Amino acid sequence: MRLAGSYEVAESAMRELCGVRISLQRIRRVVNQVGEERVAAREAAVERFQEMDLPKQRIGSTAVDPPQIAVTMMDGGRYQRRDRFGEKHRPAREKHWREDKVGCLLSMRGETHEHDPTPELPEWLATSSAVAELAKEAEKQGDIAASGVIEEQLAEKSDETAYPSPELVSREVVASSSDAESFGWQLAARAWQRGFPSAERQAFVADGAHVNWTIHRKHFSRATPILDLMHALSYAFSAAQAVPEEDVYRRWADWIWRGDVKRVIAALGERQLQIGKPPDDASPTDPRVRVNRALTYYEYHRSRMNYPEYRRLGLPLTSSHIESTIKQINRRVKGTEKFWSRSTSEAILQLRADYLSDSSPLTSFWLRRQAGQTGVNAYAQSP
Repeated sequence: MRLAGSYEVAESAMRELCGVRISLQRIRRVVNQVGEERVAAREAAVERFQEMDLPKQRIGSTAVDPPQIAVTMMDGGRYQRRDRFGEKHRPAREKHWREDKVGCLLSMRGETHEHDPTPELPEWLATSSAVAELAKEAEKQGDIAASGVIEEQLAEKSDETAYPSPELVSREVVASSSDAESFGWQLAARAWQRGFPSAERQAFVADGAHVNWTIHRKHFSRATPILDLMHALSYAFSAAQAVPEEDVYRRWADWIWRGDVKRVIAALGERQLQIGKPPDDASPTDPRVRVNRALTYYEYHRSRMNYPEYRRLGLPLTSSHIESTIKQINRRVKGTEKFWSRSTSEAILQLRADYLSDSSPLTSFWLRRQAGQTGVNAYAQSP
């Protein structure tokens, strides 16, 4: 039942599995009501967190044991808003679409190492179709976009990679249609509830979107910043198409894996001098655009590309967990036939995040809700 992808599916499931006939309209009303209550509880938790003094915010909640490795990941998905129909200033293809923001708070465990445990570039990364797919998305959309192939490639090839990536213990999910400022506070408040500020090791892993690193600086500055490796490699793959030499991508990928991004920047700078800067009307596949885009990207993110050190610390190198989570969020909210109002979309995103969170926050919510209706005290649980 909780996996239902639409109100229609839920209505059919109630009738066929439970023998109970509940109208689609009633299901929608109940879902919206519960979702709005969950959103209100989330906002109250954010307000309490904001009212704390800074030292307390940096300690983390003592209600839970902090993870050995606290990893924060974030990215954005897409859904359609009904209340955007009247925005005539927008192009037709953009009128209804809006970005939702999704964050993963991953409790992980793993060993540290005296030296980089995997100094050699795994062969599959030198030929990965996931890298090519991301590069193709960059040319189509003008920037790197999340691709569902990433986590599939990683799952298939993980045994071929000697790097002992950290083990996932549990996942918490935060999802909202709010602006970046509000979402940053939501993510930070939930991380505090899960004891993240007290973790032995902390990491923030994301692609190159500016909003990700703004939230990192404001709320997770003590976490090691890690640029998603797959996105980093995809820029090298795209730029290598503009260089008339064999095995250029393999060479650059090896330098990136070894944390020697300055050599890639130098090579790209030299190539840019040879072919010139791109004109304003250049297409995304123009060699000058490919080189310039990669050069700008690496110069801005070079401090987040020390992959040998991240491997030595036993930290994750990719944002595959958030890519997978966004796919699970999209199954509920994204579709050409699905349109949401502002309040309804927020309620649904919150409920979907609750369902995907391993701490099962809805369980404690129902206990508190029942206690409030019956007057019977319930044991306090983490929200």
